[in-house]
Amino acid sequence: MEFRKYELTDADWTAKKATLEITTEGPEGPVTSYDPAKVVAVHEIGHICTKWGEDAEGMPVCEIESPMYAVDILWTDAALPSFNANVVWPEPCGVHVFAGWKEQYAIDYCAANPSAAYCQPPTPIEP
Repeated sequence: MEFRKYELTDADWTAKKATLEITTEGPEGPVTSYDPAKVVAVHEIGHICTKWGEDAEGMPVCEIESPMYAVDILWTDAALPSFNANVVWPEPCGVHVFAGWKEQYAIDYCAANPSAAYCQPPTPIEP
């Protein structure tokens, strides 16, 4: 299995989402679901807030949303190559993480971003 985070335009997500789906015949007609041969789980996060403000009562209000649509996918095996250009690496773990995948995401993040501050061990303090 592999866990990756993606950002896509709305149109690109609609097109790529269709490549992950299958349609089967249910008792009330066709049923569309994710293909278990490709994905274990998909979490559509949507447009993430990139700038927060406050309303008159001091409550947080999103002032600017990302134009990109965020999606987390837990792949059955490896990610489909058509998704590779859309991978993003928010510092662990971003807005969402699948249960039990926090540690593995951090490992994968540091493998992809070895010079990131998150991946640098603290300097030992000399006595």
